[in-house]
Amino acid sequence: MKSKLKIFIDFAEGILPHEASYLLRDNKIRDEEKESILNKVCDNASSLISFQDFDENIDKRKYAYIKKWIAKKLENADVDKHLNYLSVTENKILTDTIQPVEEEVLLNQINSYTHTSFYFQKFYELVREYQDFLLIRFRYQDCKITESFLRDHNAFYLKTVDVKEQLFFATKDLTRQYTSGSLDTKHWEEKLLAFMRSEQLDGLNRYNAFVRLVFLYFNYKEYDKAKKVFDQVDAYFKQGLMYSRRILFNYYANRVILHSNLEDLDKAEYYAHLSIKQENSDKLFYLNNLIAILLKKEKNEEALDLMKSNYDLFKKTHNHHQKLGFATHYIRTLVRNKRLDVAESFAKNFINNNNQNVFEHRWRHFFSNYLMLLTAKEKFGYVLKIARKYNLIERETEVMHLEDFIPKIHWYCILANYMEGNYSEEKLKKELLKTAENTDNFTKKGRSEFFRFVERLSFSLPTLFSSIKSHLFSDQ
Repeated sequence: MKSKLKIFIDFAEGILPHEASYLLRDNKIRDEEKESILNKVCDNASSLISFQDFDENIDKRKYAYIKKWIAKKLENADVDKHLNYLSVTENKILTDTIQPVEEEVLLNQINSYTHTSFYFQKFYELVREYQDFLLIRFRYQDCKITESFLRDHNAFYLKTVDVKEQLFFATKDLTRQYTSGSLDTKHWEEKLLAFMRSEQLDGLNRYNAFVRLVFLYFNYKEYDKAKKVFDQVDAYFKQGLMYSRRILFNYYANRVILHSNLEDLDKAEYYAHLSIKQENSDKLFYLNNLIAILLKKEKNEEALDLMKSNYDLFKKTHNHHQKLGFATHYIRTLVRNKRLDVAESFAKNFINNNNQNVFEHRWRHFFSNYLMLLTAKEKFGYVLKIARKYNLIERETEVMHLEDFIPKIHWYCILANYMEGNYSEEKLKKELLKTAENTDNFTKKGRSEFFRFVERLSFSLPTLFSSIKSHLFSDQ
């Protein structure tokens, strides 16, 4: 039966945990029934498992009141809504269309605005434009307000601009490190920490410092350090600081990566489910993260259902990086669900339709999964054909020096050569071990991943691979 409260329930299901924490903070609702509604909304928002039903006997007007109250409180805290206001107001000043009532609102804000506000730099520049607007109209009384603000906040503004510039250079270094793997960026750590923790800095720079700090820690695989800064920012969100839904969804997506690397898959899944609640241009990225977690947790049917329901999103996206990620997961998920023929047909069509873009991004992940599928179907000749056609061995050889590198393409091809009669069993073992020894730059986690890969291949030649495991992983 359709609930009388369906509209309210749909609205309540969209509330995020950090929004719930903020809504409960210092609320002045004194009506017991209204308070009980709010408490249920917030309890449900914090749990992805249990759900408390709403009392349909309570006057529907009280539900309407709580819905309006929640929307208003979140809107007032939303920094992106404020940015939109600043942009619209600036446009009206520049085009001479600002109305007297809008000027009154702006002048009141100038009297109360602080340099720690999220978009302080944008507001300062808006006031500068407004002062020019006032001067040309000889409105000297209002100019006193703008002049006072600009003078009193000038040092903070210059600091904001300087920090923004430093963050730009930090970003360049961190992205170069990510792509090259050689640049040292450790000297940025203390600066970024200071920016993030500074209570005298604007919110945008503080949040951007946090994002880059996380990037730095992820580059160095220092996930425990990353967790500490995540927990600090977590506290800010619960206070309603640095808040917008866009920022929260980005934050949840990064927590997925964090907890996945910490092997805390339950938390990773929790944040991944939260991250896909919003329909935006990044949804496929968030979806790929969730699917990766579900596959790690062997929730194969759930992963397949999720991918089927979002297949149109995959087809329509122009983001080739995320498209390739989805395609790779789809092949793995179909194989896990024993849909091998569907997986092979999909893989062939994907390569044909995306031939120009498939090597732009994580091509090794796609092709290693494709070769895994063909190996499972015992199409060993086709494994070698695909490898030759796309120069996969040569391409993989170029990156074998990377940390935690698993030579999957080499191994699938070596195994295929044996199955096709091109290698003796002695040469098969020799080639597998030789390739493995050329990629010995493993962390503990990397060795564990390599061991699991060898385990998955063991079905083909159990005795041989048992011997290889003994040779490679005698200390495990």
